[in-house]
Amino acid sequence: MTVKVGMVTIGQAPRVDVVPEMATFLGAAEIIERGALDGLTRPEIEPLAPTGEDEVLVTRLADGGSVFVGKRQVTPLVQRRIEELESAGVTLTVLLCTGTFKGLRARRPLVEPDKILLGMLRAIRFDGRLGVLTPSPRHVEQTDARWRAHGFDPVVVPLSPYESARAAEASDLAAIAEALRADAVGLVVLDCIGFTRKLRAELQALVGVPMLVANLLVARLVAELIGA
Repeated sequence: MTVKVGMVTIGQAPRVDVVPEMATFLGAAEIIERGALDGLTRPEIEPLAPTGEDEVLVTRLADGGSVFVGKRQVTPLVQRRIEELESAGVTLTVLLCTGTFKGLRARRPLVEPDKILLGMLRAIRFDGRLGVLTPSPRHVEQTDARWRAHGFDPVVVPLSPYESARAAEASDLAAIAEALRADAVGLVVLDCIGFTRKLRAELQALVGVPMLVANLLVARLVAELIGA
């Protein structure tokens, strides 16, 4: 019987930017995607924007554009998609976001990338500071606070994986690499599900330290869970 793997994005499905590459690790598994914002127009999404102290999230829409949403606002929609996927018979569900969500309920295994990244980084000893690539300037402060709360001394730099379909400009990557090298990072985590293997390769060539890509790490774990 074919294993069904559910994937929930906080934006809109399908996530053609990352899921196809994740699928290469999952053998014959059937991937069923759902998005918290599926079926919503931009005017309907606008009320979900972050307000007050709500944590800022950024995600991809079906048209290739991006949008900022508030975690408090979008969490009930994520919960609804998890329930839909479980009703569709998935073996497990993968959350396509590295943000920390509290209170999500699932009857079957729920894979949460933020916990995978944290566990992996706590298992690795490395010299230097932790470099963190975050998806926008709006994320820098909250990302810095999150990793400091976990006991790390992070160097957080922003780069959007969504603002353009083309690769990041060489000058952007050079500036990011210089910032990471200047603060003596020993390892870098690409802390957004939208960052890709290609970006990792380009940045790693400039910085010269190990780097973790969230979606690839998650895919490898899921492959182990389903025996792919």
